[in-house]
Amino acid sequence: MRRLLLALAASPLAFTLSLGLSAQDAPSTADLIDRYVDARMEAKPSATPGLLAALRELDADTPSAIEALLRAPRASYPDVADLLGKTTVHDVACYHVDYASKYRLFVPKSYRPENATPLVVVGHGGNSSMSPARAGRVAAMYLGIYAPALARDLGAIVVAPDSSRGWGHIGNSLILSTISDVQRRFHIDPDRVYATGHSMGGHMTYRAALNLGDRFGAVSPHSGGYDYVEKKAIGNLFAVPGYVTWGKREPYGIDKDNRTNAAWAKKHGLDWTFVEKPGGHEIYQDELPKIAKFFAERPRDLYRDVVYLRAGGAMKFVKTWGIKGWPEHEVHHETRPLRWNVRHWLEVTPRPDVKGALTVVAKNAGDNAFEVTSDQIRELTIHLHPKMIDFEKPVRIKVNGDTLFEGEVTPDPAHMLDTVREFDDRGRVFWAKVTVAVETDREVRPSAPGDR
Repeated sequence: MRRLLLALAASPLAFTLSLGLSAQDAPSTADLIDRYVDARMEAKPSATPGLLAALRELDADTPSAIEALLRAPRASYPDVADLLGKTTVHDVACYHVDYASKYRLFVPKSYRPENATPLVVVGHGGNSSMSPARAGRVAAMYLGIYAPALARDLGAIVVAPDSSRGWGHIGNSLILSTISDVQRRFHIDPDRVYATGHSMGGHMTYRAALNLGDRFGAVSPHSGGYDYVEKKAIGNLFAVPGYVTWGKREPYGIDKDNRTNAAWAKKHGLDWTFVEKPGGHEIYQDELPKIAKFFAERPRDLYRDVVYLRAGGAMKFVKTWGIKGWPEHEVHHETRPLRWNVRHWLEVTPRPDVKGALTVVAKNAGDNAFEVTSDQIRELTIHLHPKMIDFEKPVRIKVNGDTLFEGEVTPDPAHMLDTVREFDDRGRVFWAKVTVAVETDREVRPSAPGDR
């Protein structure tokens, strides 16, 4: 497989041989795509030119043809008949950091590999320094609570990773790596992946929305979260719909914080439902069918009209916690980055001299025009798709009132493949990108797209 990554020659035969196949073998286009994406675990050099040459030989190198291949099912899936209707345990190694764990998996009896199936990731409660054995027991308990309703009412595969490192950046990598593993075993719809969890898992679900919102169709935090209004991070919830539950008698001020978040979300028009229950710190199972319905009605939309981002620092996972006595881990930030400077079709590079949070609102104003207001960024990339623009017409990008780009944009199949491969997300399809340098700053008002 390593030879696949070194296959830069423009010969389809060379690319076929690089897959470990003989010259007489005729791999399908689906198999070529699968092997290309799966080899991302190997060395960094890109196999994209070789794959494009092979697709060209098969008359499958146009942007529309490549998008169809990326969104199609894998060439094959393992036989999972023995897993249907059962809970099983599987190993998972994190892609971005040297941490390995397990996940608990429930597959409904209704699963069929020919049908794209929703996936729900459940974050368990506990703390950030549990033993692996305890994390496994807690994850199993949570899966047992969530899986029956979500499998029945959503038809979803439900997975609960075991995290003995909490739900910070290592936890984020564990979530994404679990999704990657499951989607190779089962036909998962990349636009119907959802997150939920309780207590510490509720914190995880909120953080998934705040930092990784463009990976999920919707999220549902339960009895977790902080005052994101005070933290000035709540505008990031605009990126993904949410359904929140908590009890009237929560510990740690969780009830008060969620009331504050709920009031802000309502005022600013976010697609979030907040439900306060009469009890305490618990999972309200009578809400699970409503959450399944909420999820079912909200597939991911990567091509939304407005994107909001507020974040600080490098916006890239470069080190673990740095707490004395806690185990450190090697973070593969150079070769396998975990970054949150990307939201949907927007990507930013911050000012290197400013360590505080940056804020940016980007709008697709229609008629191939984009309007961006930002502070503290020095480079801006807009990723493009036919659902966003007409590639037959010029594109115009205005940042802080200045027109920084105006011209035609040509679809770039290599960009399509590179993006899907980096994120291991075959629904993250963009036909081209435009990058502009930004030399001005402007205070971002309103503070979120829904402000009025």
